[in-house]
Amino acid sequence: MKPFSIAALIVGLAISVAVIVSFGVKEIATAFLRLGAPGFILLCIAHAPVVAVVGLAWRFCLPKWSAVRVPGVIAARMLREAGAEVLPLSELGGYVIGARAAVLAGATSLEAAASTLLDLTTEAVAQLGFVALGLAALYQLRPDAPLLRPTAVAVAILIALVAFAALFAERSVKFVAPARAAIRRWFVLFGDTEKAFAVMAAISRRRGAIAAALALHLLGWLGVAAEAWLALRLLGAPIPYAAALVLESLLYAARSLGFFAPNAVGVQEGAYALLAPLVGLNVTEALALSLVKRARDIVIGAPTLLLWQRAEAARLLRRR
Repeated sequence: MKPFSIAALIVGLAISVAVIVSFGVKEIATAFLRLGAPGFILLCIAHAPVVAVVGLAWRFCLPKWSAVRVPGVIAARMLREAGAEVLPLSELGGYVIGARAAVLAGATSLEAAASTLLDLTTEAVAQLGFVALGLAALYQLRPDAPLLRPTAVAVAILIALVAFAALFAERSVKFVAPARAAIRRWFVLFGDTEKAFAVMAAISRRRGAIAAALALHLLGWLGVAAEAWLALRLLGAPIPYAAALVLESLLYAARSLGFFAPNAVGVQEGAYALLAPLVGLNVTEALALSLVKRARDIVIGAPTLLLWQRAEAARLLRRR
């Protein structure tokens, strides 16, 4: 790990511990244990459809001729999430691992690199829609909420920028030159950068496939809110789905802004503590939800990473 990542992890852990201690370790643990083993297993199972939907979205971001099948790309998506949520890395580490898993599933290195970027882009655009829906729900629940207007303005500006880039792609090239340089550095990890750009351009021209990826990612985001809604009901703190939509959309907006924090440690706990009162939720219950989600990610992600290591070892032995 780089020194910055280590420092960010230490600061995040300190924030998480401070938030949990300040709101009562005993109360949070009691809320967490209220879930029980059956409830926890149910939440792990409920996560499978969400992963399947976003994995299918990634398949639409691969070339039509790619050898990767849907089960393979869903497995790659699981591995990407495991790398981002379990290993002490930033989310960028998870993206590299996910791209590597796509190669194991049958994609070429260039296909994996190009499709990963397109998948991340469509997921980010769909997240803007998710946040917009969350703000609409917040307006219905709490029209006087102080963060409503500034967040709505920020989202509107981002949506306008995305629309400009899509409608006037050629004219917007000069505005995204730094992003293009960052993309080039990403492609260097996987081989010929110019060929990778060509693959990404060929995939982007399939408008129907990109639209399908956007729709599936938005469905996946709505599924994330449904998971939180279910988890809170099992924790004995039921809230309407609209409130869960507000909570999760703003949480993941905060996580996106704090992408540099490994595993969003500190960011997630701090965001839940700030957002819980906004939707009429007790902070201890929101922090219990955070712990449940982290436990679920470890239970699903750790075996996924071990299976990946086994697959890599088997591939190495076949080469020898």
